[in-house]
Amino acid sequence: MSNITPEVLSFIEEIGLDYERLNLPRIAGRIMGLLLVTTDPLSSQQIASTLQISLGSVSTNMNLLLQMGVVEKKSLIGDRINYYILASDSIEKEVMDMLSTTISRQAIFTKYLEAIKDDETVKQRFQESIETLEVFRKFYVKYLSDLRSSNSENKSN
Repeated sequence: MSNITPEVLSFIEEIGLDYERLNLPRIAGRIMGLLLVTTDPLSSQQIASTLQISLGSVSTNMNLLLQMGVVEKKSLIGDRINYYILASDSIEKEVMDMLSTTISRQAIFTKYLEAIKDDETVKQRFQESIETLEVFRKFYVKYLSDLRSSNSENKSN
């Protein structure tokens, strides 16, 4: 891929570091960064060559991204090679994952709040966590609603 400028490479690396901050593999983030700046489907070989990583790393991380639903596998007629593209709703799926994590964590704190009867400091910490997670939950729900509404408007235009 000859159109990868130093600025684009920096963007790809930043996305990799962002994924790493989310406790995801940096290479998965770099693959996402590459797919974000690419319009054509890419083969594993093209991804490996562009990012200077092994085919094994591409395969491992592509399986993760496919499982997350942020990447889609494509095939071309007459070609036995698998190609990959960014899922059209990849941002929505990532936000849905954050919402799911928030709801899950909030449920855990709520479940054990009553078990923390003796220590007022810990009970306060749990209550503050529940309240903070509720703020995030409401934000993600509103964001998803706005995103879906915007996507519907764009499709009808």
